[in-house]
Amino acid sequence: MKTNTQQSKFRMKWHYLWRGMGFIQNKVPSLLPAVAFGALLKAFGPFITIYLTARIIDELFGARSVIHLAWLTGAAIVLNMIVYLLQKAMERIKDMGNFRLIYYGHFEMVDLILKTDYENVEKPEFHLKKQKIDEGSTLARRGIWKLPEITGQFIFNLCTVVFSITLAFPLFLTHSMQSSSFINSPWLSIILLGLILTSSIYSVLSNSQFSKWIFHKLDGMMAINRAFSFYGNLMQDHQLGKDIRIYQEQKLIGKAYDDFNRRGMKAFGSDVSKRQSHFWGISAAISSLISGFVYLFVGMKALVGLISIGSVVQYVGAISQFTTGFSELITSATDIWQDIDYVELYFNFLDTPNPKYQGSLPVEKRNDNEYEIEFRNVSFKYPGSETYALKNLSLKLKIGEHFAVVGRNGSGKTTFIKLLTRLYDPQEGEILLNGINIQKYDYIEYLRLFSVVFQDFKLFAFSAGQNVAADVHYDKERAMECLDKAGVGDRIRKMSKGLDTPLYKIDADGVEISGGEAQKIAIARALYKDAPFVILDEPTAALDPVAEFEVYSKFKEIASDKTAIYISHRLSSCRFCDHILVFDQGELIQNGSHDQLIQDINGQYYKLWNAQAQYYREDPRKSRLLG
Repeated sequence: MKTNTQQSKFRMKWHYLWRGMGFIQNKVPSLLPAVAFGALLKAFGPFITIYLTARIIDELFGARSVIHLAWLTGAAIVLNMIVYLLQKAMERIKDMGNFRLIYYGHFEMVDLILKTDYENVEKPEFHLKKQKIDEGSTLARRGIWKLPEITGQFIFNLCTVVFSITLAFPLFLTHSMQSSSFINSPWLSIILLGLILTSSIYSVLSNSQFSKWIFHKLDGMMAINRAFSFYGNLMQDHQLGKDIRIYQEQKLIGKAYDDFNRRGMKAFGSDVSKRQSHFWGISAAISSLISGFVYLFVGMKALVGLISIGSVVQYVGAISQFTTGFSELITSATDIWQDIDYVELYFNFLDTPNPKYQGSLPVEKRNDNEYEIEFRNVSFKYPGSETYALKNLSLKLKIGEHFAVVGRNGSGKTTFIKLLTRLYDPQEGEILLNGINIQKYDYIEYLRLFSVVFQDFKLFAFSAGQNVAADVHYDKERAMECLDKAGVGDRIRKMSKGLDTPLYKIDADGVEISGGEAQKIAIARALYKDAPFVILDEPTAALDPVAEFEVYSKFKEIASDKTAIYISHRLSSCRFCDHILVFDQGELIQNGSHDQLIQDINGQYYKLWNAQAQYYREDPRKSRLLG
């Protein structure tokens, strides 16, 4: 059983190795050929010098032919120059290829994050996978991005071993009847090979153990690194600058950053240094011992006249290259084998499955926007939770009606919207669009039915027009019309480039906007999409009471004949709606108009309304919000 498991792991390693190579070849076709050819040239270069230097020395101590000497010297210069120039060309191709691989490798992960089901994005383990990949590439210097480099190192060492054996092999065939039996004995060669094998085995075992230790050590480092990165980002986030200065938080943040840095160095850095020093120290001692034995071995052959003086240079150089090359060959092979663990992490992340059922039915295109959505006995728990966020919800949303969703924090309001827009699927019950389960519809087409402004909405450092249209190419007149409806059109017109003005200071021409302005632009974005369902989750949270009143006064004009859903803690918004849905502890406990619900003095809505009303009664200017 154990053997079968090991064979399975072995096959999986080869699978991910070839998949990694295929990925690199597909994304950057020039990289691996440049790596292989560059490694061959790099390995070949020293042997040109070793071989031709040996021949030059023999010529100086032998025939002393000036013409032959000139040819040898010229050949050494020309060959080294050709190899050098070709190697530099390969290095340039490799540098550009590695840069492109870094881009494409990270783009694949970012693209997955942008496209995967939202349910995955909210899972901590999803982000932990990516974090371990990132930390593997930075701390352990492993992963898909490292594969070309260590593959090149393997090819270089393999070529070094082949070339060195070719040059050194004649040494082991030299014998003399006049020399002592010890010098002719094969035991010298056996001892030399034994030392080389001992060194190589030690390198393999030590490097393998060290790589495994690093791989598992990263698990314990992730919590520290997350905190370290958090405080590092605090230092760089200019939007936090006001609070940091007003409350003099520089020392507080700096100390936390330094504390986590120290913890990281203590938990990771010192241990790494100790293990590396131990490994390198023993390796250096073994390498020195082998080098000394090589000189002794070749020297004794030269003393009895078995090889020429030039050949001493050739054989010493070749055996030294072989000693280093063979040890490094095993080490680089081990490096590749260990790197596959990180390559596997990378592809496991990219292979993250989407939990949603992928429907295929097209959503009927209706000019009359006659869409009806029904929640039928819907219940939902968030992954890993035992508590229902929404329980046994039954509700119909008819076209053209306006709904307000109210309730205390955690009552299920936002969960209701997440299920409606299919960011999550319910575990119990079903949601129907025109009588058909929404899971059967094409997901992208279904999403086109909704324009949503979430409470934690985001605008991006694109132009104002692109933020409204969510596209590079857009209708400028329509975009400005939506901005006017949202109450921020005049502000955009006053900007230096109008709709083409970049938002935020990432761009040199960028303009900083207030939270209220950003919220209005987000509302304009929802209007530009012109979807049959408009959903606003706390749409006026960043607005002052006057601006809030203006938005709600224009509510019917903005929503027009669309089905509109508003989530709000400010119950003044509810008076503009046909239906008020009151949630509590994941259940829909009341459903009716404001006038109907306010009559139920024992109901939750009546309590919430009066709790807010007392604050407005003290200020007549605000009381008009309550009517």
